[in-house]
Amino acid sequence: MNSGEHTSGRPVPHEDLAARFEILNGLLNTLTDVLDIREVFDHVSQVVQRVLPHDLMGVVEISEGGDRVRLYVGAGLGKPTPTYEVNVPETLKTLIQSWDARIISDYQSHPLAKGSPPLIAGMRTALAAPIRFGGRLQAALNFFSREPGWFLRDDLPIAERVASHIALVMSHHQLAEKARLAAEANARAERLESRVRQLTDELDALSGYRRAIGESQQWREVLKNATQVAVTEATVLLSGESGTGKEVLARFIHHGSARCERAFVALNCAALPEHVLEAELFGFEAGAFTGAMKAKPGQIEQAAGGVLFLDEVGEMTLTAQAKFLRVLQEREFQRLGSNRVLRADVRVIAATNRNLRKAIERGSFREDLYYRLNVFELRLPPLRERPDDILPLTDAFIADIGRSIGVPPAGVSLEARQALVNYRWPGNVRELRNILERAAILAGGGLIVAKHLAFAPQPEPAKTLTTGAVAGGSQLQHHPTFLLWSAR
Repeated sequence: MNSGEHTSGRPVPHEDLAARFEILNGLLNTLTDVLDIREVFDHVSQVVQRVLPHDLMGVVEISEGGDRVRLYVGAGLGKPTPTYEVNVPETLKTLIQSWDARIISDYQSHPLAKGSPPLIAGMRTALAAPIRFGGRLQAALNFFSREPGWFLRDDLPIAERVASHIALVMSHHQLAEKARLAAEANARAERLESRVRQLTDELDALSGYRRAIGESQQWREVLKNATQVAVTEATVLLSGESGTGKEVLARFIHHGSARCERAFVALNCAALPEHVLEAELFGFEAGAFTGAMKAKPGQIEQAAGGVLFLDEVGEMTLTAQAKFLRVLQEREFQRLGSNRVLRADVRVIAATNRNLRKAIERGSFREDLYYRLNVFELRLPPLRERPDDILPLTDAFIADIGRSIGVPPAGVSLEARQALVNYRWPGNVRELRNILERAAILAGGGLIVAKHLAFAPQPEPAKTLTTGAVAGGSQLQHHPTFLLWSAR
């Protein structure tokens, strides 16, 4: 047998192991500026072919739990690279994280070979080397041959060296991908925050004062979610206690939608008797009921192309619920006293201060209507859960109230501000505005003090600011709105 042959028929490299490693140094130059090994994998296979002959070469990714492998890239499999993904048998899961480079003399009987591209291509032997980075086994580099007994023990360190080069490229690619995804997420968050502020400012200009007021994390999260759903046609369900600002948020969503130039029609389902609610909602024809002297379009028709806001939807009767379900399902309805079917081109935003799931259990609310309304739910936090917004709301309301009553108050005293922060606000933002309006009238252009504030009795003690929070240098005293109103 001459020095260039092996009993298996494979040519034996003339170079010793050190010389073969030297040849591989050229591989480093190939991979220096590469971020995705898949772009140069065919070339890598050609370089390695001289020191480790093979018919196929590929990399399979291994899931973090070691329970799945999938083909990441292959050379010699044709274009495009076939897909391959398989579950790892339980018997291999405990071993897969600790294995080293090895020769698989009978690849066709290997547990992971069934249905794999190399098996389909007729490969009989394999050599596998682990690819580790980031503290775990991430992938495996595999060489294949159609010849039995093709791979040699001297091939193992060569395969490990190639695997280490590929590991470096894959780790850099993984880091770059994470950085790209993080940058995209940050960019999306910045665009969303910018859109929230834009919508808030536009509503301020339209209404004359800030409507979507608040800088607390809880409130900003609500506005971000509202901004995201606004650009869709999804039905929105606003839930939360009475007075938390559900109609304010509904108008915010409407203003951020493609329907912003069309009507915003609001209907309070709790304010009307059953027959009046249906007449207002669906409209009626002349003679439909006693007193119906002429036909009248309902709120659905008046909101055509725009938004229909149903406040306190949990108070809607079962009969009205059944009829309105058709509006959401079929986008059609009929006026009372008419058989003519009309199209309902409206986006529905519903609001409730009731627990609709419990109402379903009691039989007072239809489950099918609930799921039609609850496509995208937004829960508005009560004011006591967003105490950082109490003073900004106070200042915005005082400015607006001052314009409306003609005699604006001189400001709000520190004592009054302390009382506003301490109070638990069972009536939420609506109660805050009402209390401030009364206080502004009583102040008669002077400073609003604690005695001007008419709070309801509190059933339990509220969290109060510490003595240090009220003393000089406190957070409250340095709050910009405190400086604006209390220093007058």
